[in-house]
Amino acid sequence: MVLLVKGGATLEKIYWAAKYIRTSTVDDKQEYRDSCENQSRLIDNFLFCHPEINLVSEKVDNGFSGLFFDRPAFNELISEIKSGHIDCVIVKDLSRIGRNYIEVGRYLRDFFPTHHIRFISVKDNIDSILLDGFERTIALMKSIFSEQYSRDVSLKTCSVLDVKRRKGEYVGAIPIYGYQKSSETKNKLTPDPNTFAVVQSIFEMKLQGMSAAAIALALNDSGVLSPLAYKQKHGLPHPTGGFADNHHSKWSVATIIRILQDQTYTGTLVQGKQSRLNYKNRTILHLDEDEWIKVENTHLSIVAKLDYDAVQRILTKDTRAAPLQSRVYIFSGLLLCGHCGCNLIRKTVKYKEQKYTCYYCPTGKGNGCPSSLRVREKDLLDWATSEVRKRISRITELDHTLSEDEFQKIMQSKYILQMTDYEEKIHGLCKFRSSLSGSIEAGLISTTEYDSLHRGYQEEITQLETKISALQQSIQFSEKRDELAWRQNFLRFSHITELDRAAVVRMIQSIRIFSKTEFVINFVYQSEYQWAVQYAEQGGDSSGQKKPETD
Repeated sequence: MVLLVKGGATLEKIYWAAKYIRTSTVDDKQEYRDSCENQSRLIDNFLFCHPEINLVSEKVDNGFSGLFFDRPAFNELISEIKSGHIDCVIVKDLSRIGRNYIEVGRYLRDFFPTHHIRFISVKDNIDSILLDGFERTIALMKSIFSEQYSRDVSLKTCSVLDVKRRKGEYVGAIPIYGYQKSSETKNKLTPDPNTFAVVQSIFEMKLQGMSAAAIALALNDSGVLSPLAYKQKHGLPHPTGGFADNHHSKWSVATIIRILQDQTYTGTLVQGKQSRLNYKNRTILHLDEDEWIKVENTHLSIVAKLDYDAVQRILTKDTRAAPLQSRVYIFSGLLLCGHCGCNLIRKTVKYKEQKYTCYYCPTGKGNGCPSSLRVREKDLLDWATSEVRKRISRITELDHTLSEDEFQKIMQSKYILQMTDYEEKIHGLCKFRSSLSGSIEAGLISTTEYDSLHRGYQEEITQLETKISALQQSIQFSEKRDELAWRQNFLRFSHITELDRAAVVRMIQSIRIFSKTEFVINFVYQSEYQWAVQYAEQGGDSSGQKKPETD
C-alpha cells in the first residue's frame, strides 16, 4: 500500500487509471506514431514514479480535433468513469483533453470531481488531489485562461511574421540548399542556379534505388560541396557554432535525408514548425504537423510533386541495400505476403545446377503463416510489367476520352466534399463562439478572457473561410492543379519495355503475393484513377459522386 502525503496528512489510496492520448494527424505517418509514442512515454515515466497508480486502460483518438468532444475513445473513457471502472485519468497536457477551454473547465470543475476522479496533466504539473475544493479548481482554470491570454499578448509581437507566413512569404534568415532569396521580390525564394541541379540529382538517385549513404558517398567522391561548405565558400549566411564551424564538412546521411524530406523543393512553403512555450520561457516547442503553416505554389519547384511523393513512400519502407551493393533491388520494400502481410525476402537458390532468384515469406507455416510462399523474380517481373502496361493503356484511353475540363470536373467533386467538411467545422466553431456570452454572464470567464477566446475562434473560422474561398476559386476558373498531374505520372512511361527501380516506385505502392500465379498490385494514385474510370463509365455524370475506397 502506497502512502500519500497531502497537507500534512497521510493518505492510503490505490488508483486505477486510464491514460488518454489524442492526435490530430489523420493518417499513418511517422509523425502520428511519434506523437502517440511520445505522449505514452511521458505518461509512463510519470507512472514509474507513482506506484500508487495502476494503469488499467489506454484510450487513443487518432485524427480528432480538440475543438470537438464527440470522439470514440474519449466517449469510452467517460463510460469507464461512469461505470466506476477507473478513478484516475492521466494526459500529457490539457490540450489532449480538448482545445476548448470552456469545455475542459467543465470536466475539471464538475464532471471529474463529481465522479471522484483524480485528474493528472503531466506537462502542466496538475494533479487534482493537490487541489482543495471548488475555489482551487476555479483558480486553476483562471490560471489557464491567464496563460492563454499572456501567450496571445506575446504573439502580437510576431504577428507580422505570422501574417507573412500565411501569405506564403518566406521569413527565414537562411534559405535551404538549392534556393536563394529573390533579388526582385522580398520574402520570396528562387532556385539557386549553382545548386538546384544537385538537389534534383539527389532525388533521382534515390528513385533509382540508391541509399542515402551511397548518395552522400557519390557526391563526396564527385567533389560536390556540401550545403554548409558551399555557403561558407561563397560567403552566404549559414549557421555558426558547433558542427557548423567545421570547414571540412562533407555530405552525410542526415543531410541527404533532410533534403529528401523537405517539401520546399515542391514549391510549398512549410513554416511555423516551432514555437516558444510562452513569453517568459524561451524553450523551443516542436509543434504537431497539423499546426504547421503550409502554403502551396509560393515559388518555383525544383522537384516534381509526384517524384517527391514517390520518395516519401520509399523512405517509409525498409529498403536497405544488400551487402556490397549501392542500390536496392527492383522490388525492395514493395512485396508483401498475401496471407500474413509480412515483407517478402529475396534469395538466390540453386536447383538442378541452375541458379535463380526468388522471393519467399520468412514467417512460414511453422511460425503462423498459412502458406509456404515462394515466387520467382522473373515471373513476378514479367507479370508486373504486363500489369503496368495495362494500367498505362487504360489511362491513355481515359486521356483520349476525357478532356482536360472533364478531368478538372472530376476533381471539382473532390473540392466540393472538402468544402462541405470545412463548412461543418465552421458551424461547430460558431457554436462555441456563441457559448462564450453565457460563460461571461455566469462569471466563469472575465472580459479579457472572453476577448482572447473569441479572437481565437474567429481566427480559426477565418482560416477555414480562406480555404473554402481557394477551393471555390479553383472550381470557378478550372485551374490545372497538381491533382491532375497523376495521369502524367503514368503516361511518361507509355513506351516502357522493361521495368526499372525508378519506374516501379513511381507507379506501384505495393504488391501482395498469394501464390506463384496469384498477385494483387496496388498502384499509386488509385483513388484518382477510380474517380476517372467511374466518371467515364457514368457518361460524365459526377453528381452525388463519392470518392471510391483505395485498395
